[in-house]
Amino acid sequence: MVGANRPEKLDRLIDSVARGERDLASIRDAKLRDAVRVALRMHANAQSGLDALARARMRDRVLGSVYPRRPTLADRTAIAFEMLAKPAPFAVRVIAVTALCVATIAGASVAGADTLPNDPLYSLKLAGEDLRLTLASSAGDRAGVQLSIAEHRLAEAEALATSGRDEDALVASSTYSQQMAEAAAELADLEELQPEVVALVAQLDDRFNEQRSRVQLLATKLSADPTTLRASEILAVVAAPTLAPGLVGVQRIAETAAGVAEDLASDHSSQAAPSASAQPRTTRTIEVVRRNAEQARAAADRAKAKSAKNKNSGHKEYEDRGERD
Repeated sequence: MVGANRPEKLDRLIDSVARGERDLASIRDAKLRDAVRVALRMHANAQSGLDALARARMRDRVLGSVYPRRPTLADRTAIAFEMLAKPAPFAVRVIAVTALCVATIAGASVAGADTLPNDPLYSLKLAGEDLRLTLASSAGDRAGVQLSIAEHRLAEAEALATSGRDEDALVASSTYSQQMAEAAAELADLEELQPEVVALVAQLDDRFNEQRSRVQLLATKLSADPTTLRASEILAVVAAPTLAPGLVGVQRIAETAAGVAEDLASDHSSQAAPSASAQPRTTRTIEVVRRNAEQARAAADRAKAKSAKNKNSGHKEYEDRGERD
């Protein structure tokens, strides 16, 4: 073992032998010579880099960031925001925003299909109906949407009347009548002799009669309870018998619906007039019901005018064909 007083000499010997300045055999001290030999051998066998295991671990870590992997939710979100941030043609942005609005409103409309006025989702339900009506491209499609809206209002009127919410039931009943008149007017704009139009008119007539029969039964039931007596009177107006002499088809439906809307408006206005100034909600109800009556009357007039025009065109065509014959 090399003594503690000889480390510097050993270092100098190792350094000189390693650089070739001195031969190992020239060291006379056997212990120093063996120490230098061991040191040189250890230096020669020393690894110049990482061992195989360390190199494998490092390789895996480096290549792991290169190998493909499935994108995470965070990755997808970042890509979506990046795409939205890029400039796009105005039409593309409009289509994307419209599609998003349609999906949102449609989903909310389905979720709030059974909602009533003052419910949180009711406004979205109305917005969905307006959107459907806006997107309807033909008179037949618009008539179908308006019939659907009318049925929703009638179902609301029945539920509201049963719970004793008279004014809300009145508004819903008035809107029902207005939408039925509008649906009939839309069908009047079509060629009445086409088979599909005849089928649509028959369907509208059947539904109209069925709805009013159902309302009549409910009105009779509610009239037995003093708390729902006023609501039963409103429903009784909706279920009133048809009074449209000389009219048939869509003209009769439109005229009957307009008459119901006008009766609802005049009846409620006469009852609420003394206290209307003291009750803003009642005043608003009167305005809505009157506006519905005006729109229903305008729809009935359009239906009758279209019917007269079609009849005159038919007579003229018949006369022209007779003259040619």
